[in-house]
Amino acid sequence: MPSPRRRGRAAAASVLTTTLLCSLWTGGVAAAAPTPPPPGGSLGAAVGDSVPRTITTSVSAVQRVSVDKAQSGPVPLALYGRSDPTSDGVYRQSLAIMALASTDSQPAPTAIEWLLGQQCADGGFTAYRADPAAPCDAARENTVATATAIEALHALRTYDTRVARGVDWLRSKQLADGSFATAPAPDATGDPAATAAAISAIVTAGRSPELLRSPQGRTPTDALKATQSRCAAPEPDRGAFATRPGGPVDPTVTARSVLALGYGTQPAVPAPSIAVTPLVCPGAEPGRALAAQGGAAWLIAKLKAGGNHFGGPSDFDATVAAVQALSATGHPAEAGAAVDWLASGAKTMAGSDPVRLASLILAAKATNRTVTTFGGLDLPKLLQATGPAATPTPDMTNQSNLIDGPADHTLRDTLAAVIAVLLAATLILGMRRSRRED
Repeated sequence: MPSPRRRGRAAAASVLTTTLLCSLWTGGVAAAAPTPPPPGGSLGAAVGDSVPRTITTSVSAVQRVSVDKAQSGPVPLALYGRSDPTSDGVYRQSLAIMALASTDSQPAPTAIEWLLGQQCADGGFTAYRADPAAPCDAARENTVATATAIEALHALRTYDTRVARGVDWLRSKQLADGSFATAPAPDATGDPAATAAAISAIVTAGRSPELLRSPQGRTPTDALKATQSRCAAPEPDRGAFATRPGGPVDPTVTARSVLALGYGTQPAVPAPSIAVTPLVCPGAEPGRALAAQGGAAWLIAKLKAGGNHFGGPSDFDATVAAVQALSATGHPAEAGAAVDWLASGAKTMAGSDPVRLASLILAAKATNRTVTTFGGLDLPKLLQATGPAATPTPDMTNQSNLIDGPADHTLRDTLAAVIAVLLAATLILGMRRSRRED
C-alpha cells in the first residue's frame, strides 16, 4: 500500500500530465480553426490604390479575369490595397505576400489568413470570394490566381499541404494539347499566359512540368513552345511569344514564357551570365531551353531599342516581367539596365499600388538591388502600409494560429504526440519506483 506521500506525488504528476496534454490539445484545436480578425479590423496606415485595376497583372501572367460583380462588397481589411478586389483580390494579395516574404519584412498574419481562406476545397482559387465560408463555384476557379497563390504560399515555407493541393488542382486542369486555360471548362481553349503561369508555379513548388503529360502525350512546355514566333514569322517577331497561337506577339507574355521555359521560379533567382542566343533561321524546331533563350534575345533587342524599357500601355508590367525573366535565364547585365530604368521612375510609377510595389520588390530582388532604398523608396515599408498591421493585435492571442495555417499541423501534431508519450512514460516509471520504495 503506497504511503500518503507517495500517493500525493503520483496524484500531482497525474494532474501535471493532464494539464500539459490538455494544453497541447487546445493549441492544436485552436490552430485548426481560422482565427477571426480583430473587431473593427486593424489597418497599418492603409491607403487607396493609385491605379484601379480591372486586369490581373499576375506575377506569373497577365490575363483578363471575368468575375461576377455580385461577389464584390466592402474591401476586406486584411487585403493589401483598397481598390475593388473582385477581379484581382487573390492575385494581388499573393503578390504582396510573396514580395514581403522575399525580404526581411513579414507579411501581416491576417493577410496570410485571408489568403488561406480563399482556397477552395479542391485546392484551386477563384479571383476573389467575398464570402470564404460559402462553397466555391468551380466555374469561377482561375488558373492564374491559383498559380500566384501557390507561389506565395511556397514563399512562406510553412504551407506544403496547401501548395500540394494547389498543384494537384493545376494538374487536373491540363488540356489535351498540354496547355492551360485561364478559366478551366470542358470547352476551354488554352492560352500562353495561363500556361506560363502554371509552369512557373509547378516549378516553384519543386515539381517538373515535363511529368505533366496529357493523354495525347503533350506537356505544358510543348504547348507553350507552339506559341513562339519562329522562322516563318516576320523577322522582328522571331523569338517572341504570342497571346495565342498565330496571334500578335506580346512583350509581357514573352517575358512570362521565357521565365517558364527557362524553368525560372517565383521569386526569380539570378542565374550565371551566358551569351545571348537568338533563334537561328533557317533551323530546326528549338528545344525548351533554346526556345527560352530565343525569347530572351527578342526581349533584349526590344529593351535596347526602347532605352531599357518597352513603352506602350503595358510598359511597366512588361519591363518588370522582363527583368525577372532575363535575370533567371542568365542575362544579368540586360536585366540590370532595365531595373535601373524602373528605379529612376519608381516614385512616379509605384504610388500606393500594392501590385506595383510588390512587382518592384521582386524585380529588385532578382537583380540583387536593395529594396529599402530602391529609387529612393523603402519598398517593403510602403507595401506594408497598403495593408493590415504587420504584427498581431492584442486580440490575436495565438499568433501561431495565423502562421501555421488550418491544414498544416504535421510538425505540431508530431511534437505533441512525442511530448505526450514522454510525459506518460515518466509518470509510469515514477509510479513503479514509488511502489518498489513502498
